Amino acid sequence: MIKPVVKAVPAALAAAALLATPFILSTPAHATTSTAGRLPAGDDVYRDWFTSHSNCVSAGQGGIDRGHWGHYTCSEGDWFWHLWTDR
Repeated sequence: MIKPVVKAVPAALAAAALLATPFILSTPAHATTSTAGRLPAGDDVYRDWFTSHSNCVSAGQGGIDRGHWGHYTCSEGDWFWHLWTDR
């Protein structure tokens, strides 16, 4: 007798959807920046999430170099690093 694997498919799809969803609305508990360790300022804008701190810092510094913003914060989330900027 062949047993169906129907129960495993929805669980795998739910796990894949969870991993693909960035945690945009979460408030970071711990934050670091390239200039000083601090939490994002109250008026900072959320930009994007990154899988490593170095990628977040590169994107933040690149925005400064191009004149898009004056400062940035890379805050550590549960699984990703989140980029916050002043504009």
